Amino acid sequence: MKNFTVYFTKQIDSESKAIEIFMNNELFAHGSLNLCSNMAHVQILEKHRKDGESVSTYDLELAIEDRAIAHHRILVK
Repeated sequence: MKNFTVYFTKQIDSESKAIEIFMNNELFAHGSLNLCSNMAHVQILEKHRKDGESVSTYDLELAIEDRAIAHHRILVK
């Protein structure tokens, strides 16, 4: 997941933040992260699903939950 960067974009509620996931500086997916339960929900953009990208939604969610993206942190946009 070296080519991915995740940014917090806005507060959804007291426990969740919206996120945007970029691959090589291009918006790849969007979703949310619940900070209390550490559960991520991601939707890969249609154009990247059609391209046959080798990254699944599940793999991306796990990487976000494990902070295995962007040097083990999520950036604030």
